Amino acid sequence: MKKLTIIGATGSLGLPITKKLANKGIQIKAIVRDPEKAKEQLPGNVEVVYGDVSDKESLKSALVGSKTIYLNLNTTNWDESAPFQPEREGIINVIDVSKELGVNHIMQIVGIDLSNPEFSTKGMEYKTNRIRKPAIEHLKNSGINYTYFHCSVFLDSFPTFIQGEDFGIIGNHQYPVYFTNTSDLAENISNAIGNEKAFNQAFTVQGIEGLSFPEAAKRFVSVYNPKIKVSKYPMEMIKQLGLPSKEYEDFMEHMLTYVEQLKEEQVSEYTWKILGKPQLTIEEFTNSLI
Repeated sequence: MKKLTIIGATGSLGLPITKKLANKGIQIKAIVRDPEKAKEQLPGNVEVVYGDVSDKESLKSALVGSKTIYLNLNTTNWDESAPFQPEREGIINVIDVSKELGVNHIMQIVGIDLSNPEFSTKGMEYKTNRIRKPAIEHLKNSGINYTYFHCSVFLDSFPTFIQGEDFGIIGNHQYPVYFTNTSDLAENISNAIGNEKAFNQAFTVQGIEGLSFPEAAKRFVSVYNPKIKVSKYPMEMIKQLGLPSKEYEDFMEHMLTYVEQLKEEQVSEYTWKILGKPQLTIEEFTNSLI
């Protein structure tokens, strides 16, 4: 039986990935900061253990017996002067403890922008990479086998763009995006467990079709709810959404501005050869959300 320890199992992407991997029969241990809340969210066959990436002692207890780890953390802040960032100091703590305990393999999700900066038509830098890079280098220099999944935009995010019967697209999105989804990524993760061909590799994770954001949105809502219309709004609209904080508002504006000028090409054939080809169309994945 395959075994996997997940840090970030209850996040917006981590939760569906964890559920899909558990449903495949993989023995999952989820390291979380709030075990009681996590037990309410996760399948009953997932072992839930307390651990905090800011606390090495808690990680030493939580990671005992782990051989393969999957990290699904996310940052919405690019303040390099901050004393602690989960995707920097937090992951470095995980790496250091893992090395001490004899962990064999660490996998992590990151963006396709990091592996293919040439997709940026305006030469933009995705600022959160300033936080990620030190931990990435730390893992590569640790001697632990690593696997990075450089992912395109997730279809899973599409419901968050819907308010009432309106799918709001902010910005002028015209270039192709090879949208992926958590079902296909979960399959890639499963196929990477114990797979020496996946060791010390970086894999791009993309869907098969390149579609503009509006084209993909129209296909999504045709299945999700045909009553929903797809509308386009200027970037300034972000300030009117009532987002929870100025920091998150700045992050969303930066993220959408970056995606607006991102022009992907299909570069995932090697991933398909080693970890499997995407199985779901936009319509098939959308059906799984209903």
